[in-house]
Amino acid sequence: MKQAALIFIIMISACFSFGQNLNLFFDVNKYELTNEHKAQLTELLNRNVTITCIVGYADSNGTKAYNKNLSRKRAEEVSKYLMGNFYDKIIPFYVGEQHTPGKDLDFDRRVEICFEGKKAIEEIKAVQDSAEINQKKDSVAVTTEKYELSNIYFVPDRAIIEPWSFYAVDDAAKYLKRFPNCEFEIVGHVNYELPPSLANNPKAMELPQKLSEERAKTVYDLLIERGIPAESMTHKGVGNTQMIYKNPKNDEEKRKNMRVEILIYCNK
Repeated sequence: MKQAALIFIIMISACFSFGQNLNLFFDVNKYELTNEHKAQLTELLNRNVTITCIVGYADSNGTKAYNKNLSRKRAEEVSKYLMGNFYDKIIPFYVGEQHTPGKDLDFDRRVEICFEGKKAIEEIKAVQDSAEINQKKDSVAVTTEKYELSNIYFVPDRAIIEPWSFYAVDDAAKYLKRFPNCEFEIVGHVNYELPPSLANNPKAMELPQKLSEERAKTVYDLLIERGIPAESMTHKGVGNTQMIYKNPKNDEEKRKNMRVEILIYCNK
C-alpha cells in the first residue's frame, strides 16, 4: 500500500513539474460524464496536447472502499471517452477519498487530467507502467464487517467520552485484535438536526463535520492506548450525513445517530 502511494505521489509531482492540468468536477455519487465534461475534453483534444495522466478522486463521505470504487469509475469514464475519440490509451489512476485543505468537499469529487508536450512523456509513462504493475500485485481490501460502538456515550456537543463508556472501547479493542492483518477505519457520526433553510449551507455543516471528526479521533487515540497499532487505523468524520433517524423522536434514537463505527477491511 505504501509503495503504491509513493508511486502516485511521484506521478502527480511529475505532472505538476512538467505540465498543466484540467479538473472535471462531479456531483455527489456520480461518475457519468455530462455534456459539459465532454465539451471540456473535446476542447482539450483540439489543442493537440499530450495527455500524461488521468487521476480519479472522491470526497470523504461514505466508506473507504466505496469511495475508491467511485474514483475508479470516474477516471475510467474519462479514459473511455478519450479512447472513443481515437486518443492513445492512458492508464487511469484512482486514489479514492481525499480532502484538500482549504477546499470544500465538492473540490474532491473530480478527475484530474495532466497534459503536456513531449518533454515529460517518457518519465511519466515509466512511472505509470510501474504503478500499473504494482496495482496488479496488490491484493484488494474488502469490507469484512462493521463494528458499531453502540454503548459509547459522549458529553453533548463534545468529543469527550463519558467515564462509564470506556468498557465499550475496551470491548472494541479486544474484538479488533481478532483481525491482526486487517485495517480499521473509524467513522464518527453526530446527531445534528439542521433546519431546512440551512440544509445545503456549507458553513452550517462545518460544526457537525468537525465534531464527528474529533469523536472519531478520540476513539482512535483510545484504541492505540489499548494496543491497536496506529498504522492499521484511519479515522474520519461524516458529520450528520448518515443519520439512522432523520427526525429522532427520543434520546435513544439521538444516541444511535451520534454513534462511532469501525469498518474492518481485510485483503482477499
